[in-house]
Amino acid sequence: MKYFIQVTLTTYISSMLVYSLWGWVTFQTLDQGWIGSLIYLPHGCRVIFYCFFGVRSLPALYLAEITGPALVWGDQYLDWWFIASISSLLSVVIAVEIIKWSKVSSWKHTILLKINFSNYKFLIFVIIISALFNAIFTNLILSIINRVDLTVHVVARFFIGDVIGSACFIAFLMIMFNMLRSNRLYQVNDN
Repeated sequence: MKYFIQVTLTTYISSMLVYSLWGWVTFQTLDQGWIGSLIYLPHGCRVIFYCFFGVRSLPALYLAEITGPALVWGDQYLDWWFIASISSLLSVVIAVEIIKWSKVSSWKHTILLKINFSNYKFLIFVIIISALFNAIFTNLILSIINRVDLTVHVVARFFIGDVIGSACFIAFLMIMFNMLRSNRLYQVNDN
């Protein structure tokens, strides 16, 4: 139970920090929402936290998914976003299960391994597949609920944004953890 609470709090706080950073850069600095969809950092949170913590991270990720847009957009909160956020989370869950089922990559559930391509091959596949599912199904749900047309340009923009945003988020984490390890701020067992 203690581990579940730690995972939930860590996931929620980290996700909300990423939403805050992404929202600030998108709407305060760039002042254009559609540019923010080209580098959508919260998708990286979905992928990382689900891949490392599994099902235990889903409640916090869902809570961050439904409160994050309210933090960013405020009064312009999307109608029925709580349904579309389920689709966003399911895109990552389904992508992970497809990759596990296909046995494309070997995967060990620890963040303390030395960084090499075999650890991140799984993440790359999950990012691409989940970004595709998220771009199609979440936008389809939102277009049906909000009665707007779904175009190929919107799906492509969200797919590219999820992939680039996840890559940026993972690159940031790699740099941060390498700096922490090189400064010996946390212990790593290289076995």
